[in-house]
Formats: sequence, structure tokens, C-alpha cells
Amino acid sequence: MLQYDVQSASVAAGQTDAAVFAGPARIKGILVGIPSGGGTLTLKNGSAGTTVFSFVAPAAAQSLNISVPGDGIRCTNGIYATTPSGMTVTVFYG
Repeated sequence: MLQYDVQSASVAAGQTDAAVFAGPARIKGILVGIPSGGGTLTLKNGSAGTTVFSFVAPAAAQSLNISVPGDGIRCTNGIYATTPSGMTVTVFYG
């Protein structure tokens, strides 16, 4: 079983390939602030890398907590987020 400290970082609304954490890490959980118009959140392995997580949010203002099972989603080149207008995200990683 992997043991490591879990940290978090937030990304503001309307960002493209914003660094959550620039080093190797595993995504453990995600907290999304969804605007009334919805939108799509994407998380990538590296700023120009492969999308490792994509979430299409419904058009209903709310907060949503997403738990990632197992040891999380591995990002060897850092975690980078793209958020639409009005959507914020906090990523928990370790």
C-alpha cells in the first residue's frame, strides 16, 4: 500500500492548462465548484499532455466532491487543469 502526504491546490475559473502541481503526483480527489451554466473540467498529465480526467458538469450551480479510487490517477509530468468560465476546482494529490 502506498503511503504519502496528501496536499491540495485550487485553480480559478477560466484557466487553460493551469499548473496544479508541476511534479510527479497522483490525483486523489477533486472538488468542483460548478456554475449555473455547467461546463467541462479537464485534468492533464503535463501542460500539453494527455487528458487523464474529464468531467462534463450539468447546468446547475453546485459543488461536487469526486473521490478517485485506488491509488489515484498517476501524472508523471505534473497535474494541469483547464476550467471553463465560472468553474473552480480544488485537486487533492499526493
